[in-house]
Amino acid sequence: MTIISFDEPIHFDRNHFRNLEDFHLYIIQNLESADLSSTHKSILDERLEEAENNPDNFISFDELKSSIKRKKYLSDKSG
Repeated sequence: MTIISFDEPIHFDRNHFRNLEDFHLYIIQNLESADLSSTHKSILDERLEEAENNPDNFISFDELKSSIKRKKYLSDKSG
C-alpha cells in the first residue's frame, strides 16, 4: 500500500482509489469543476477583453507550441 500525505488540509469525498491514475483523474475532475474566485475571474475577463481589442498582440496556442518545438529543435541541433 502506498500512502500519500499532504502538508495542507485537502478534503476529498473519496478516500480509496484503485491506482495512482484513478487518483490523478479524480483530482483533475475536481479541479475542472472548481469555482474561480472573483479576483481570478476579473483577471481573466481583462485578458479576454485585451485579446479581443488587440488580436494582433497575441498568438494562438498552436503558434506557441510550434515556436517552442522549433526552439527546442534548434537547441538540440546545435548542442
